[in-house]
Amino acid sequence: MFFFNRKYYKYFALIPGWLLGGWLGAISSFFLVREIMSKKENEISFELALLKISSLLIKSDGKIDESEIKLVQIYFKNKFGESKSNKLFSDLKNRNDIPNDLNSLTEIIKQRVSPSKHYSILQFLFSLSVADGKLTRDEEEFIYNIGYSFSFSNERLDSLKNQFIKTKYKPKSKKYTQQTIDALGVLGLKEGATLSEIKTSYRTLAKEFHPDKLSGMSEGIINLAKEKFQLIQNSYDHLKANYV
Repeated sequence: MFFFNRKYYKYFALIPGWLLGGWLGAISSFFLVREIMSKKENEISFELALLKISSLLIKSDGKIDESEIKLVQIYFKNKFGESKSNKLFSDLKNRNDIPNDLNSLTEIIKQRVSPSKHYSILQFLFSLSVADGKLTRDEEEFIYNIGYSFSFSNERLDSLKNQFIKTKYKPKSKKYTQQTIDALGVLGLKEGATLSEIKTSYRTLAKEFHPDKLSGMSEGIINLAKEKFQLIQNSYDHLKANYV
């Protein structure tokens, strides 16, 4: 609609400008609002910063994998819509004012979105990093640096990472089955963890991966969270029945 299109705001400024200062006031108001709106439109948005980070993550291991590119395209299309997604990809290609350093991009995200969304962003980045079937050391370090900027601890990042990779721990004894060791890995724990640690890890992860925590995210991310939530629940149930 006309009244909600941002490109017409500068014309609305003519009215108060005219009332306060006649033609001179109207013209001054017009150019002032146009300058403000131009600066606003040229800001690096959260979405564009995240897309740039995704691009840097894909390149961080020294090669570009088609499966990772496809995942980014699907994620942005589902989350932001096809039209906006196409514009973001066009801006990424054509704009020369987008920072290339990770610290600047992370700061933009911190300024644009609330900390409650940071976990979901890291979820997406981990899912992107393993789209080709493996998580390289360079990709892990890349995501961890973002996590540190978001004030995440190593332990919390490890727990999140373990939801996207299947870590095999060799039992130190024949006391536990591989299923039990895998269940511990899902909770970010190793053999020897106490029952108290298992309960604490389960409660933390179950809360973080609960689908209700991802309101406003894309359907793909919510479905992924549901799968992880169920995996966490199944692992905890197994450990309650089999871990001594």
